[in-house]
Amino acid sequence: MAERRKLRIDRLIIFILACLIVLALLTFGMYQLFKLIFDRDAGNDKPEPISDPVPVSTNEDIKINLNDYEIYLDDTNNLGFNFIIANMTFKSDKAVSFDLKNLQTSEKIHLNDVSKYLNTLNEKGYRIDKLDYVTSVVSDEKEYTCNIFIPYTTGSYSLRLLNELDASMIEFVLNQNTKDITSLKFDTEQKIEVGDASVKVSSSSISTLMRHNDEDYQIPSTMNVYTFRIYVEESASKLVIVDANFVRDSDGEVIHCMDESYESEKIQNCLNKELVTGDNGALFFETAIQNNPDFSGFLMLKFSNSDDWVKIPTVLE
Repeated sequence: MAERRKLRIDRLIIFILACLIVLALLTFGMYQLFKLIFDRDAGNDKPEPISDPVPVSTNEDIKINLNDYEIYLDDTNNLGFNFIIANMTFKSDKAVSFDLKNLQTSEKIHLNDVSKYLNTLNEKGYRIDKLDYVTSVVSDEKEYTCNIFIPYTTGSYSLRLLNELDASMIEFVLNQNTKDITSLKFDTEQKIEVGDASVKVSSSSISTLMRHNDEDYQIPSTMNVYTFRIYVEESASKLVIVDANFVRDSDGEVIHCMDESYESEKIQNCLNKELVTGDNGALFFETAIQNNPDFSGFLMLKFSNSDDWVKIPTVLE
């Protein structure tokens, strides 16, 4: 009798141990599953990473002229670097093609290898698209003017940029033409609530590098393309901007947004695109250049989850 009782107790202990092992395995499996889902969702909130440009062949005897530049200073030391936006003209006896790896700063930074700096700015919410910089200097023309991004960390008075092809040098004085980097922060004052969604809308900026149906779009010289950045801060469901207009205060003129076949080289068009929490994009408006380039009005947005238009007072500038 005692032996049978002992056998039952042994079997019960074995059963309990087996249940504990199964429970531990299930707990570990559920932990891994939820961790995978969380990591995936967290990754969706991150901006699209910027990659280094594809190398291009460089023309011989290409000349580089510095037209102007601005220094963006990080007074908060939140970034660990400052940067220059230099407006340069590249000239050649044939179509311009220049690899930025040939430009090296006095801090040994090659300008084809700056994606980590751009990604840091992007991740921290700075509107770097507003600067209209390029990462590839290629044109069908013999002369090409563009903005170049140049990061630096030095605390010295100047920074030099060496063209390794002809040993020519450009020097930047770092206490001139300075701007506060916080001026590039996303405009958080324009925040709208649409149903269960919270959306941020930036102030306008002018885009110069546009594409239409995946081909370069040449903006007419008499026109400007104004860009409004859209960021979905929070939304319980998918959100779609189905229409957008800008209405001028002065004469009531209605400027319709450019359709989804247009986009910037740096920002995707978010018209008629499904947007979820963390998504961002832009709306584009093409209009004739005014004698007074800044004019006030209302940005009108129509969302899929509302029957009403959202009216946002703003300025095209």
